[in-house]
Amino acid sequence: MTKDELDALRAEIDRIDNDLVRLISRRSDVAREIGLTKRKDGLKVRDPERERKVVEKMVALAGALGADKKLAKEAARLLIADAVAAQKEQADLPLDGAKVLVVGGSGSMGGWTCRFMSNRGARVKVWDPRGGRKGYTNAKVLAPAVAEADIIVIASPLGVCAEELKMVLDAHPKGLVMDLCSVKSHISSLLRLAAADGVLIASVHPMFGPRASSPRGLNVVVCDCGNREATSRARGLFGDSGANIVELYLEEHDRMMAYILGLSHLTALMFGTALRASGEKTSELRTVQGTSFARLADLAKEVSGESKRVYHDIQALNPHTKEMVEEAERALRALKEASSSADHDMFTKLMESTKEQMET
Repeated sequence: MTKDELDALRAEIDRIDNDLVRLISRRSDVAREIGLTKRKDGLKVRDPERERKVVEKMVALAGALGADKKLAKEAARLLIADAVAAQKEQADLPLDGAKVLVVGGSGSMGGWTCRFMSNRGARVKVWDPRGGRKGYTNAKVLAPAVAEADIIVIASPLGVCAEELKMVLDAHPKGLVMDLCSVKSHISSLLRLAAADGVLIASVHPMFGPRASSPRGLNVVVCDCGNREATSRARGLFGDSGANIVELYLEEHDRMMAYILGLSHLTALMFGTALRASGEKTSELRTVQGTSFARLADLAKEVSGESKRVYHDIQALNPHTKEMVEEAERALRALKEASSSADHDMFTKLMESTKEQMET
């Protein structure tokens, strides 16, 4: 074996080690959030039956994969010990006693917000004409719930967010108001006018879905609507929980999201749609798949399984979607021409320009 071959294998070990450490960190973060939930609900940290099942599952998986069962057992015990330590942490509760109203709390991100806020000590109430949320006080009338709240979070579906934000503003809130919309153009005038009227209002966009255990290590966009105090408080609320805070101009948000969300969703759906049109079965293609196909197939499966209404609203309500789709069409035409041409340079130049773009 040459030195270059050995170095290549060692580099692969380094990549695997990096992935392992990231996953261990993520696991600890989830365990920490479980600890906060148990603390809130008065549950014990240790659950011997659950711990036994975790060990058994990891040992069984090791056996199925041909890995060392003893190593898997020891790793499981170490991970459990780390999780127990994380759950026993008695960190201060930054929202201890704060009254939080989650408008749209019956939805997925509404539920995430309820858990996130209550795990940090808040007394959470939900108002949602589409239904309530089990485990939380559900307000029947919006105005008095707004009046008593220290923080009002608008987690309503995109299509009704403008209407429900206006209802909140009409109730003259005294606390911090934040929306969680992934598109801002249809509510931007409401946000600006409210800030100009002295409302403590900011606009927030968590760049993750409701399956995230916490914001730790993830991006949260905060848009200043004209009230710096509100923006600062919104930054602190998520930043103190470990999020990477990115502040954007309100009017800049949707242009960026047309590519960050819109283009990535469109690409995944195009991949799946093209496979369907081909007549090929994805399961059969997966039996001989390479890494690129596997990644795209996983992304297409994930995107296609999300809320159809939410993902359509992300496209339809963003005024920059048309421009993004037209650019995607031009790119596809250029790729079609380069792929069918005998001129190697055409395809090479497209790959080189893509590489340059990815490094900007």
